[in-house]
Amino acid sequence: MLERRTEFFVCAAALTVLLVSNLSAQGRRMEGPLEVVPLRGDLTLMLMEPAGNVLVSAGNDGALIIDDQFAPMTPQILTAVAKLTDEPIRYLFNTHWHSDHTGGNANFGNEGIVIVAHDNVRERLTTEQFHLMFKARSAARPPEALPVITYSQSMTFHFNDDTIDVLHVPLAHTDGDTVFYFRNADVLHTGDAFISNGYPLIDVASGGSIKGQIEATQTMIDMIGENTIVVSGHGPLADRARLIEVREMLITARGSVLELIDQGLTLREIKAAKPLQALDANWGMGFVKAKTFITIIYQSETGDWVKPANMPLAE
Repeated sequence: MLERRTEFFVCAAALTVLLVSNLSAQGRRMEGPLEVVPLRGDLTLMLMEPAGNVLVSAGNDGALIIDDQFAPMTPQILTAVAKLTDEPIRYLFNTHWHSDHTGGNANFGNEGIVIVAHDNVRERLTTEQFHLMFKARSAARPPEALPVITYSQSMTFHFNDDTIDVLHVPLAHTDGDTVFYFRNADVLHTGDAFISNGYPLIDVASGGSIKGQIEATQTMIDMIGENTIVVSGHGPLADRARLIEVREMLITARGSVLELIDQGLTLREIKAAKPLQALDANWGMGFVKAKTFITIIYQSETGDWVKPANMPLAE
């Protein structure tokens, strides 16, 4: 049933896929099996790219998944989860509103699976949004795609003999980011509040900020230990040491751009000054290049950005 329903969403998702096709060095594929990586114990698995990393808890209580990629990926996710457990999927958590993490919401919601997310995720999914970087709009989602349980700051979830700390990290990648820490398994899913390699794409138009990203990274560092497995929103597995490295990069990048802002330089002049040059060898090889990250920091710190006109509808 779900496989037939997802056909409806393929055309709607196609433009979104094109717009974000370079977000991962691994690229995007919309068919074939997902890569499944066992983590700790029998309860949590990671279903990696083509879109946002999906974390699965599968046990006696059923299955819980964190994020659901693009709509056409629903059959692959269901197939992968079915290999982990005969029990049904009971809950779907969204780390934030972007389509590469929530694209399958309607498919799962139509099957009665309970969707859970931060208040701001539901708010953004109920209204048209726009992508400042890609200059495209996203349509409001149908009722079945919306979270039915929301929270303002935090909640504690007890599932499959684990305790999950669900914590909102404000104004980081967006204004609705949540991180999930599985205490017993010692696994943290960060969503896009942490990207393990390269400069992060911070969605300023959705309330994200470089300052909030730094604060969120520090919050996550304080939550975990040296042996914690960290599942980022995109990219390979990481650990606390990598979070610390990313925090230092973010602090350095922000400080370098702020110094030039304080000198009264325009965005064009700041880009010409190459304030991130010392960081580029280690951090500038991903999708977000130095000039783009400078723009993100500048817009975040100054609020100087304008909603583009005549934007195409992404989905």
